Amino acid sequence: MSWKSKGFDPNPKSMLTKKLTLLLCIGCFCAGMLFSDRMWTVPEAEDKTISRAMGVKDERLKLISEGCDPMRKDVKHESKDILSEVSRTHNAIQTLDKTISNLEMELAATRAVQESIINGSPISDELKIPETNGKRKYLMVVGINTAFSSRKRRDSVRATWMPQGEERKKLEEEKGIVMRFVIGHSATSGGILDRAIEAEDRKHGDFLRLEHVEGYLELSAKTKTYFATAAALWDADFYVKVDDDVHVNIATLGATLARHRTKPRVYIGCMKSGPVLAQKGVRYHEPEYWKFGEEGNKYFRHATGQLYAISKDLASYISINQHVLHKYANEDVSLGSWFIGLDVEHIDDRSLCCGTTDCEWKAQAGNTCVASFDWICSGICKSVERMKDVHRRVSVIPLSVATIWLTVTNKQDNSIYGDVKFNNLLGLKYMVCTSAICAAYALFAAIASWIRYFVTKAWLFFVSDQIVAYLMVTSGAAVMEILYLAYNGDQKVTWSEACDSYGKFCNKMKVALILHALALCCFLVLALISAYRVFSKFDPPFVSKQDNEERT
Repeated sequence: MSWKSKGFDPNPKSMLTKKLTLLLCIGCFCAGMLFSDRMWTVPEAEDKTISRAMGVKDERLKLISEGCDPMRKDVKHESKDILSEVSRTHNAIQTLDKTISNLEMELAATRAVQESIINGSPISDELKIPETNGKRKYLMVVGINTAFSSRKRRDSVRATWMPQGEERKKLEEEKGIVMRFVIGHSATSGGILDRAIEAEDRKHGDFLRLEHVEGYLELSAKTKTYFATAAALWDADFYVKVDDDVHVNIATLGATLARHRTKPRVYIGCMKSGPVLAQKGVRYHEPEYWKFGEEGNKYFRHATGQLYAISKDLASYISINQHVLHKYANEDVSLGSWFIGLDVEHIDDRSLCCGTTDCEWKAQAGNTCVASFDWICSGICKSVERMKDVHRRVSVIPLSVATIWLTVTNKQDNSIYGDVKFNNLLGLKYMVCTSAICAAYALFAAIASWIRYFVTKAWLFFVSDQIVAYLMVTSGAAVMEILYLAYNGDQKVTWSEACDSYGKFCNKMKVALILHALALCCFLVLALISAYRVFSKFDPPFVSKQDNEERT
């Protein structure tokens, strides 16, 4: 079956080249006509104005004295005409540039299809050449770089910040955000590793398979293939690459990229310039270190490989020139080298690579990190940590409520000594009040952990946890003393063992005390966690060497 019968033009490059040439000719012709018209009309206007000024000098002086100069009006009018023509020409050139960019994207998509046909690979519906008119526009395509051995990492991403099933499709349709795990093939095509990925893809449907053989030393080639494939599949404003051990806040990432949507060639990431490692055997060794000058020199500025984003024009550039772009040992260095010599705006955004300390201070300032290696710092993983805190606090509520119910309903009648109730003993009433305070505070703290104002006030939870824990310790100690006297009595003051006569009452009081002790253990753990969150933000006190010597 021929390519034409499949719906592909066997020589799309020549047709697109003709389109580009025609558009360029039209643009140059229009610009030339506009500027040539201005070049011939302006001097004529100036000559007329000068002759008029020489012929009616008195009238000109009179008009000037009255504040009405026809020559200045005419020149001003001509200047406005020139500016408006320049503005219209500039807009026409921008429109032409955008059209050329779209045609380049279409050419890249066509090349990707042709390569798939030549390599004998099956062409999915997504890879077929779409119509230029009415093509779905996306905000960003997020490619999560993964490997065959990273199943646990992928499950972690799916359980946290990457929506699944219908939610992921809804995100694509409504927000224009596409997310896929990016992986190639094993050295033995169709082997057990490939079959495992295919089974995982059938289950989740969130993979983008590349025509690429996986390998750590082939990350630069994989990155190049990913951008070329993604640009052919989806028409997006930005193309993002992120590692599968990074946790991302998708909403914040989308808002960050949207601020640069109007810029044509943008390269966004945490820019760095690390040393070129010439020594063999070390991690990130650069075999081509001699290209960077003297030993000990640093790389050019480039985004760290944790997460970076490039605009549509740059992805199109990589797709078109992928066969001639040089690959260095490190993929982030390779990407940065591809943009050297291009008119590219490098944007250094430190929120794309937050550390633990950075994200905690940013959270207090009301800023959210886009990405981080730390679960607590980024993405929906932040909500996972909050949910754990909520579960710890909510677990106190049933224990406290059970303690209150057992204590309040505890009573026993005795034919000889009469009946006994909890309100006959001050220590039991104190424990009931403390348990009520504990349950109410636990409920409030669980709700407050989702309120932004309280999340940044770690000291507030620290102080409250310490107070509630102290109250529970004192009330538990009071009831424990009552139980001890009820079981053992006190011979010095002639108190007998009350539990011999009120055994049922003592047993229920003992169970209530055990539940109270469990609630106290929960609050002690919460108090330790809140104390760590407060004091871990401060560095330990600095002791100088001289002070140490003096102490010694």
